[in-house]
Parts: sequence; structure tokens; C-alpha cells
Amino acid sequence: MIIRMRFIIAAFLFITTLDHAFAVTDSLIIKGRIQNLNGRLYRQAPFITFSRNNILQPQSELSKQASLEADGSFRVSLPMLFPQEEIYVDYGGKAFTTFLGSPGTVEVTFNGDSIGKAKKLFYFAGVNADANNQYPLYLAAESQRLNSSRTLGLDFFKAFWEKSPSDARFISEQRAELRLGSVQAATQKTVASPALYQWIKSVTDEEQMQILYEHALANQYQPAKYLIDSLKRLNKAPLTGQRVIWANRFGNYADIMVESKKIDNPSRTNSLPVKLMATLIRDNATRLTAEERQHLNDIVANGVSEKAELDFMNKLFARNETVMNLLFNFERESRIYSDLYDSTATEFLKVRYLAKNFYKYTYKHQELLSRHIQSRTGIPQFKQSLDEIVKLELKDSSDIRKLIEFRNIKTDPTEALPGYYLAASNDRGNSWFNRILDGLKGKTIYLVKWNIDDAKSREELDFIPELQARLPEDIVFLYIHLSADEYPVSDALIRQYMVRHRLKGVHMSVDDTQMMDLLFKLNPLDAATFSIIRPNGKFASKNAPAPSAMEKTAQAILEASRQ
Repeated sequence: MIIRMRFIIAAFLFITTLDHAFAVTDSLIIKGRIQNLNGRLYRQAPFITFSRNNILQPQSELSKQASLEADGSFRVSLPMLFPQEEIYVDYGGKAFTTFLGSPGTVEVTFNGDSIGKAKKLFYFAGVNADANNQYPLYLAAESQRLNSSRTLGLDFFKAFWEKSPSDARFISEQRAELRLGSVQAATQKTVASPALYQWIKSVTDEEQMQILYEHALANQYQPAKYLIDSLKRLNKAPLTGQRVIWANRFGNYADIMVESKKIDNPSRTNSLPVKLMATLIRDNATRLTAEERQHLNDIVANGVSEKAELDFMNKLFARNETVMNLLFNFERESRIYSDLYDSTATEFLKVRYLAKNFYKYTYKHQELLSRHIQSRTGIPQFKQSLDEIVKLELKDSSDIRKLIEFRNIKTDPTEALPGYYLAASNDRGNSWFNRILDGLKGKTIYLVKWNIDDAKSREELDFIPELQARLPEDIVFLYIHLSADEYPVSDALIRQYMVRHRLKGVHMSVDDTQMMDLLFKLNPLDAATFSIIRPNGKFASKNAPAPSAMEKTAQAILEASRQ
């Protein structure tokens, strides 16, 4: 089955911003009609949502809503970074499909009376129409073929991770061939669309690459050369949900290789060429005199021959230390990428550098680093992908600034922005937490324990806006940011993260002493753990399901609210 990138940041988060996310060069016009749209259906879902992927952002889709006219017609445009991209349709949670989009126009029609009844609901005209109309037939054939082969279907992953690298490659190739063969099986009575075949071949090939990278990660071995060579296709069409997952798995593997390289050769990985350092200082340092700029130009042209020139550069570095560290750290890592991989993979890792580290930087530094990385990147799709998600990060800058500048924080929660409540105290952890609970008595609470530096926390928090959308408004989300083990986290970065990821609710941050005091009451007191508290203040569950277990978690919260 094609993997749909429905990684749960609610669609409305991006609806008003996608048009302005970057300078659009190509667009897909989507128009169509819901036939027999009655009043009841319209009231339940007055719009239809179209989503696409960004290769740098595996946890979410970028979405736009098209309002329905009285006759059921709609029209919307989506930017296209790749010549072909998977597009996802969601009509109010009632009807879903995936289609292949390209610059141009596509028409989508379906019958409102047939929702939940018809085997084939959606019909397409325009670009890629043949592929999109045959796609449901492919899905049905693929499902049948996978169900008929337990080894390559339902039971495929049961013994996969214990296999040798050669056996893992062999069986993953068999699975890919079985899936791709579903195109021919589905189109025996017609001519198979070449676009459908290439689309599905891309998906099946890249699923194989994804799971082989996961196999290498799980068993700690170097992937074969053909897997490394496959990275050259990262910027090729079509962009699919499967491509984004594969790219993310490769990125995770590359992170491990980079850290290993830093340990093996610290002298190279901690240094930069003098001419590059001089260029970075010249182009990014503030308040340079004409004489200083000329001196830097001379170093860029000729290098250094005296210690005095290094001292000169160190002085300018110290004058702009924060910005220089930002750029120098990126360039050091970029140098390692070039040592490890070919140009396409290196270009991908360079733009991914900022995407994976957004939470570490203020929005001003995100913007600065984005401009620098784009200037060092030659593949248009990657540059535009980074530009798109950076603009989405920066769109909340006004609210972020207001929350960061909010100073009227008290022991009890105070609303700093609509929906965002802050509390701070030097009291003992137990007494402060109990005071917060007393103020929330009568409310059902979903307790979120997290830390911004914890990857699992960040992954789970991305699911919270949709979880909140599924629950009554009187359910309270109480966030406790746990003290970091090594370095204190900037309060400004935490507040920026709250706004950017729509973490509405009550926010507390506890230090090491308060954590020790809360250790028994909130056990387990680990990042990315969750609890549910009944309206009477008693725990319904100290180890509740995570936001990613959407249905299970929502049900558990609702059950607690009725007790």
C-alpha cells in the first residue's frame, strides 16, 4: 500500500500560509465538484483539504482547504517543487484518496451519495488522469497480492530484522517486485498508464531502500554501495510520502556516521579552511570598517602567512560570536557530509541540517542560517523545500515575540496569549503542582512531560494539535518541561516552540530540585511520558497512552472525564 504522509499536524495549521511560503515557479490547479452535495453533508464538511509533502519535514503535510460552493464545486492551487508529487485528498474525514499531481490542471469529482459505499469514488481528468483513475485498481490488486503471500505481506517484518544483509536485500527485492507487479495485475483489461508504473516503481524501490537503511541501523553495519548510490535520486520526481520516509531514514543513518567521523578525526571536523572562515566573517560580521573588509578580502585571496592575521580574524569572530558560531558549526558539519557522500546526498543533508535543528534556534537565527544554507546549495528542489518550511516556521514571529516578551508570570497559570497559560515558581515541586491541580479542579487533565532536547518528546508533541481538535474544549493540557541533564534550555526557545507547534494549554517548567520532589507523584518522570487526571484531581492513569496513539488516547481521556 502507498504510505500516506498523514503525520498529524492538523491541516488548518498551514492553510493560510502555503500560498506565501516561497516564490512559486509551478502550480497545480485543482478544481472539481462533489455531486449530490446535500445540506447535511455541506454543514458537516463545508471544505475539502488537499495536502502535499515536503522532503525535509516527515512529520507533517502542507495543506490547503478549498471552500465548497453551493453546487459542490471547488477550486484551489498548490505549489509544486517537483515535476510530479503525491497529493492527498481529505473530505471532512469522510472520504480520502491519493493522486499524482503535476504542474497544470486536474479535475476531481465524486458523488456525495456514494461516500462509504462505492468501490471507486473519485474520478480524475486533466494531468495524470490515466494514472490517477487506475490507482484504486492498483491498490486493490496490491492488497490482494500481499494478503496472499504472508512471507512478503503480513508476516514480512516478523523475521526481517534478524536476517543477514544479503538475505534482507533478497527478500526486500521480492517484496518490491510483488508490489510493482500489482500494476500489471490491475490493468489486465486496459493499457497500464506509464505514469502509474513509474509512480509505483518509485514507491516500491524506495520502500526497499528505507527498510534496508533501517536494517543497517538496527544491525549496525555499513550499507552496500548500491544503497549509497541510490541517494542520487533524492531530487528526482515523483516526490512521494515514501520518498520522505526514506530520506528521513537516510538522514538518521547519516547523523550516526557524522558523529562517528567527528570522533575518528577531530582535528579535521573541528577546523575550517582559513579562506572560508575569512569569507564567512566578511559576509556576515556587523560593523566592519572598510579597512577590516579589505584585510579580509586579502586573506580570502591569499590565505594567511602570519599569526597576526589569525589574531585579527579571532578578534572579529569574538565581536560576532553568536552568528559566527552558527555559521561555522554548519560549515564544519557540511564538510563532513562532503567527505561521506556524493553531491546529491550532501546537498540534501545540508538543507536538512536546519530542518532537524529548528528547535535549537531563535526565529531570527533560523532566517539567517536558512539564507546561508540556500546560498551554499545548488539543487533547486532542496533550496525551495528549505525556504518553504522556514517561512512556515517564521510566520508566527509576532506571537512568538509577544510570548517571549511576556513578563507577568505568576505561580498560578496566567494567559500570555489566547490559549497559552504560563506559570513559574521557586516553591517545592509537590506543593506547586498541587496548587496548579487545585486551580484546575473539575477539569480533566492530560499531563505532558517533555523536554525540548528530547527527540521523542518533539515527535509526540507534533500530534497534540490534532488530539486537542478531537476532544471537548474543556479538556486541559498541562505541560511540564523537565530540566535538562546537561545544559539549561533557553526559556525563549521553549516559548517559541510552544507557539510554533500550537501547544495550547498550561505550561510549567521545573528545575532539578523540583523534579526530585515530584519523582514519586509523577512517576514515571521521564520526557515523552503522559498521564491523565480525573476532574476530582485523582490520577486515572499515571502512564497514559501517547498523543501519537490518537484514537486510544482520546478514548482514555474521554473515559476519565466521565468518571
